[in-house]
Amino acid sequence: MDSPISNITFSGQGKKPLGIYLHIPFCIRKCLYCDFLSAPSDEETREAYVNALLAEIDAQAPLYDKFQVHTVFFGGGTPSLLTADQTAAILGRLYQRFSFVSQKEMEVTLEANPGTLDAEKLKCYRKSGFNRISIGCQSVHDEELKRLGRIHTFAEFQESFALARDAGFANINVDLMSGLPEQSEEKWEESLRTIAELSPEHISAYSLIVEPGTPFAEQKLDLPDEDTEREMYAR
Repeated sequence: MDSPISNITFSGQGKKPLGIYLHIPFCIRKCLYCDFLSAPSDEETREAYVNALLAEIDAQAPLYDKFQVHTVFFGGGTPSLLTADQTAAILGRLYQRFSFVSQKEMEVTLEANPGTLDAEKLKCYRKSGFNRISIGCQSVHDEELKRLGRIHTFAEFQESFALARDAGFANINVDLMSGLPEQSEEKWEESLRTIAELSPEHISAYSLIVEPGTPFAEQKLDLPDEDTEREMYAR
């Protein structure tokens, strides 16, 4: 696969800065706490969405000729559920249609979940122009991951993290969640310390919020009390 950035001229000095967010609303299975716009899908649906997104990029780009893109963020859902070629096609269309800062200055992020990554896909992401990856771990404890409805184990996260490093990602974020059902302060601190020891460039640590309409909202959950959750945040 040819790199979509190999023949792109980065220009646009003096233009206003612009960040682009692209939503990929697909997942293998919806987590029990998730209230984002996402759902399982088949290959035909994903291909149709990608084609519609490419058309939307073409339609929107002329409205932003006075802007210069500094950041791109593929969020979801699970953007890494798309094929590497689909992801490269979307990013490549952005490069073709928008003005970008230099490769050294820009940040291009892909959200990804363990269980949807492999070495070849990660290499394709780097070749396509992604220079930052955000991996959803949430917990280092498999029983907590299972309780959240996650599709992966901690071992699968570790493998994905190592593969991302091997593929050349020097900017990795890891997501972690506190305030989980039956989670203790000690288990939360163990998650923080274990992930910190991997030396990611950033950790997004945030508390569980039980949103209306999610499966968690229909369950009786044994959640940490307010004081415990505050201590978790402090740690």
